Amino acid sequence: MNKPSYSTSRLYIWASFVLAWTVILVLAIGAMRGSEQAVAFGATAVPSMVMLIASTLGIHRFSGSMDFRNAALAKSTDPEGGV
Repeated sequence: MNKPSYSTSRLYIWASFVLAWTVILVLAIGAMRGSEQAVAFGATAVPSMVMLIASTLGIHRFSGSMDFRNAALAKSTDPEGGV
């Protein structure tokens, strides 16, 4: 039995990860340059982006481990020996 492939979900996770960090960096640069709008928006956006990053990684780890566990269980109960 083949291991599960996560190419699409891995792409979405990396894209959301990179975009979330991009928002944080743009807001930080804007705040350092003295933009009051960046500071005001950052008070809401930065905690939201940090939670997005943490929850995406947590969901990926949780669901990924369940997929691999289920694949191992299916292989152990396969009457043909997992071929």
